[in-house]
Amino acid sequence: MSLESDLATLRAFLAEIELYLKSDVIYWPMGGQAFGQQMPALTLGGLLFVRRTLSARRDQLVPAQASEFDQLNRQAEAFFSRWPVNIEKKALKEISSRLNVWTATLDECTESPAACIENYHTTVNARVYLALLMPLAVSQSAETEKLRARLAALDVRLRNMLFAGEFIWEADLASDFSREEFWFLYGRPRKR
Repeated sequence: MSLESDLATLRAFLAEIELYLKSDVIYWPMGGQAFGQQMPALTLGGLLFVRRTLSARRDQLVPAQASEFDQLNRQAEAFFSRWPVNIEKKALKEISSRLNVWTATLDECTESPAACIENYHTTVNARVYLALLMPLAVSQSAETEKLRARLAALDVRLRNMLFAGEFIWEADLASDFSREEFWFLYGRPRKR
């Protein structure tokens, strides 16, 4: 997506976030289009992702865009501060959903290594979203611990099939997706 499209997405997400946080749904349909593309559904992971990618590309924003991004970022932080319980509840539901998707992705990688290698740069998005969401799961509940254990087990599987290497996305994103935190973006699945 373009920077302007990412800004439009962030703007639209924040316009709907309060309603989203009060709802029971994980994927909030946004409807409409931005710059000729269908607007993605609002999720906490999606909100965190678009903020992270815009942050990585902040030096590419013109001054008016940078100013708007800063304002939108402050607005997002205010929502996260104002709604911590709702945020965590929503995050736990999304983490559970994305763990199911990521489990299926790794199962498909086992069944079809060639397809896994070819599609890894896009299918890894599920793992990226999990990395962004996990810090929102702050409670020490049994549910939270179960989700952390599931992710840890999936990470063992992924490490066993991953060949470490260079950053797999656009180079300008690497600054905000460090090797330490996003190790799974620095390599590709091995050929078997």
